[in-house]
Amino acid sequence: MSGGLDAFIASRQARWSELEARTEQLRRGRMGGMRAEDLQRYAALYRRTASDLSIARRDFPEHPVTEYLNSLYGRAHVVLHRGPAPRLTAVLPFFASGAPRLFRANAGYFLASLGCLLAGTFAGWLAYALRPDLRGLLVPDSLFDEMARGAPQVSIPQPLLAAPSIFVHNIEVAAICFILGLCLGLPTALLLFINGWSLGTLGAAVHSGGYDYAFWSLIAAHGVLELSIIVIAGAAGLRLGDALLRPGLRSRGDSLAQAGRDILGLFLATVVLLVVAGCLEAFVSPSGLPGGAKIGIGLTVGAAFYSWLLLGGRERRAARSLAPAPLATPQ
Repeated sequence: MSGGLDAFIASRQARWSELEARTEQLRRGRMGGMRAEDLQRYAALYRRTASDLSIARRDFPEHPVTEYLNSLYGRAHVVLHRGPAPRLTAVLPFFASGAPRLFRANAGYFLASLGCLLAGTFAGWLAYALRPDLRGLLVPDSLFDEMARGAPQVSIPQPLLAAPSIFVHNIEVAAICFILGLCLGLPTALLLFINGWSLGTLGAAVHSGGYDYAFWSLIAAHGVLELSIIVIAGAAGLRLGDALLRPGLRSRGDSLAQAGRDILGLFLATVVLLVVAGCLEAFVSPSGLPGGAKIGIGLTVGAAFYSWLLLGGRERRAARSLAPAPLATPQ
């Protein structure tokens, strides 16, 4: 075993050292400036090191050389497969087309996230309707006092001061939904269910008091966009959790890294729109506008949001020519 190990290391040590030196050099610079033959040499060293790592894992799984090769291969993999440095000029094209494409590619996770929210909403509504004895625990008594005096009101005397706190709160909720996906996605699903539960119990309480229009018009302006973005954040968290639960043929680390690349851009692009939702919540929802106008604003913003997600980035198909084929020239 010792002789075989020594021969294995001696015959490959120079190659490993060369790959390590080139990797460190590339980590400090850019691959775009390398000559074609240097790139080919680096790729060849990378592939041969991958083969050496497979042999080491089979024949010397407990030896430090295997750990060394695993680290070297991982560092080279990151350098070889890293994308171009982000540029500000690429932000608008990504926002216009890249993010909607990511949404459509991960639509299944969005539906799963929406299902968790709706399940919680339905359960909360049923709990309030079927257990009158627990209504005081499900919904604060202060809400009933406000409904007894009239329509529920939200008082924001200084919207300019309230807006930043609303932004921060909404972003915190979205970030928590996303990050909890690292716990196999289960806390993300539970958080979505709890938010739906709160919405369901509150909606049932409002309905029992006969204040549906006043309440929903109060939250419609910001609620459509805000809840949609929270659901997308939940979808991003579920995508991370699924990558850990079902890595396929890849390691869980590689699967998680791929999921992060697939979903992070969409998460960041939509979270930026929470600023819009926060402005609506701070300035429009508590304003003196008629309820119908607030509902109309919410539906318009929601329609624009989903039009962007569903239609953005779709390539236009060239129109097919309907002109008849030219007649053959007689001989």
